[in-house]
Amino acid sequence: MGTMEGSRHFDVFRSPVAGTLSAVNERLTEEPGLLNKDPYGEAWFAEIRVKDNDELGALGRLPQAEHRIAELLKERRVHCFAAYPDFEIFDTGVECQAVLAKLNELLERSTPGTVVHLVSDDSSAEIEMQRWSDQTGNSVLDVQKEGRIFHYIVRKEPSKAGEV
Repeated sequence: MGTMEGSRHFDVFRSPVAGTLSAVNERLTEEPGLLNKDPYGEAWFAEIRVKDNDELGALGRLPQAEHRIAELLKERRVHCFAAYPDFEIFDTGVECQAVLAKLNELLERSTPGTVVHLVSDDSSAEIEMQRWSDQTGNSVLDVQKEGRIFHYIVRKEPSKAGEV
């Protein structure tokens, strides 16, 4: 049905049934990140005029698909984050303050809603990230720890009125 090119990947979208493409979501051309933010709502990809309605029965329903996907993620030990990152910062062996300086520089150049995956092995990261969020007003959406490595998903929030 189509393709999508991201900063770190290339995806091919295949139709689950035979048919004719009858509409595409033009909004995705301007807002491709919407595919990750609202895949079952505003980010619909295409409409298909189905050739054989019997094929639809083989697809199953969303709750069963979600259950099967959850099983596969657990089986393959895949960790999903609360939001898909626009950028990543990997800094191990560096004090969290230096990592946060890089994060602040990146977010200064970014628009509200930008999501960053930050990786650190600094033992003070948990405290520093909370302090950073409180000071900047930006959100820590997700925290995952693997051994001594911390994974943070942070989002730039809109500035509050009157802030400089």
